[in-house]
Amino acid sequence: MSYIYTFLASFIIAFGLCPLVIKFAKAKKILKYPRRNRDVHTEPVPLLGGIAIIISFGLSVFGNYLFNPNFIVTYEVIGLAVGIVIISVMGILDDIYDLKPVIKVVFQVAAAVATVAISGSKIAYFTNLGTNNNLVHLPDIISFIATVAWIFMLTNAFNIIDGLDGLTAGTTVICSLTLFFVTFVRPDAGLVGEYIPILLIALSGAAAGFLPFNFNPAKLYLGETGAAFTGFCIAVLSVQGTMKAHAAIAVFIPLVAMGLPVLDISLAYFRRIIMKKPIAEGDKDHIHHRLMKMGLSQRKTVLILYLIDIVFGITAFLLSGQQYSRFWLYFAIIIILMGLSVYILYKPLLSQAAKNGNTEVMEEEQSND
Repeated sequence: MSYIYTFLASFIIAFGLCPLVIKFAKAKKILKYPRRNRDVHTEPVPLLGGIAIIISFGLSVFGNYLFNPNFIVTYEVIGLAVGIVIISVMGILDDIYDLKPVIKVVFQVAAAVATVAISGSKIAYFTNLGTNNNLVHLPDIISFIATVAWIFMLTNAFNIIDGLDGLTAGTTVICSLTLFFVTFVRPDAGLVGEYIPILLIALSGAAAGFLPFNFNPAKLYLGETGAAFTGFCIAVLSVQGTMKAHAAIAVFIPLVAMGLPVLDISLAYFRRIIMKKPIAEGDKDHIHHRLMKMGLSQRKTVLILYLIDIVFGITAFLLSGQQYSRFWLYFAIIIILMGLSVYILYKPLLSQAAKNGNTEVMEEEQSND
């Protein structure tokens, strides 16, 4: 199957399954009720939308296994499949029974560890900033821990941005397509297995087929099933594809391509540490919440964040073919722009905290929302 056929197959299957999932979730009363302070929806919405994405992704990939002679099942594919099973079980259980955070962490770590152990895919290098285009090989244990941490973080990052209708699904489409195109322009594209672009285009097609049912006003939610699955897949595929390149630039491409979820989860962890709150405790100060506090509607906020995703994606694509010296210039510009954007979004929060000399105003602002 060609890439276009894979995308279309995944899209059509997901689009066709969504009404069935909606009917099933309503019949079983597996719904997302607007109970939490940070929830923006006002009516119950069916969950388990991730099942449509997982099934369409799996069937389109299986089609390649049957009809595409270039698609070969390797240990990397098997490792990813095992991780997907674990993360999908966690997602379904959470959507139905609302698991405690510690139980979800156990599932997520188990999925990451199993995938890395079986596939052997690891972040094996880091860039030595004091040299020109030099990579330093990481010890095996450090490489293993770093890879598990990366997968765990991205799995949660896609879940964290799943606070507005269509945001995580649209971000998945943009990020997976970005990494798909990057695989063809990088200097050492020959190192990438044929299965990487196939899995990425299948994932983008599945998320795109789901998006019409998830865009505001949403008829179906991803739930933990879909948010964890999409984040997990992109995290693992970025390691198995781009991050294993023998080039310093390639190590940073996934960070740029997934700029929005990476930035949001980094800010969330930092914010909760500063406010002395549990890392797993949610709040209403994510990037999309701050935009809505500025007066934007849910649709406009999501469209703006889509645009940011696209800018990050185009930047990652352009950087993937750059030389080391020019890359650092572009990367520095990205960091500066991100810093300015964060300052603008969080300036009211920072100003009030500075004025009062503590972080109590942050909690007061959240309680008033």
